[in-house]
Amino acid sequence: MFAAKSFSNNLFLKEGLHSLKIEVCASVMEHVSAFNRCITDLQQMDEVYKLKDKVVMLLTSLPPSYKYFRMKLMFGKGTLKYEYVMQDILMHDKMVQRSGGASQGEGLVAKSGERGQSSKLEGKKSNRG
Repeated sequence: MFAAKSFSNNLFLKEGLHSLKIEVCASVMEHVSAFNRCITDLQQMDEVYKLKDKVVMLLTSLPPSYKYFRMKLMFGKGTLKYEYVMQDILMHDKMVQRSGGASQGEGLVAKSGERGQSSKLEGKKSNRG
């Protein structure tokens, strides 16, 4: 879009990247495409971003409904690779669409708990009744 490698063009592109936030009802696929387009435009301006910085920027640009998904990604893995994070985001989006648009936050929290914990709770419930 911007052929000239001027300071003002660079600032404009950076501002676009850092202010990129997904709209509430927008497509995650379109958002990821817009994010990648911003990164590509900046790389053509000789900007260099480390992969871990791109991961952080992408995760923080997701909507609030992705809070638990973000937490699970950030704290569930030792290293976040950009390609895998993008795949996880798109897979999560497909799951949300298949379930009728409901938030998957609760399911992600339940899955991240310790094994056997739910059976202990169920046992306590059955002992009460």
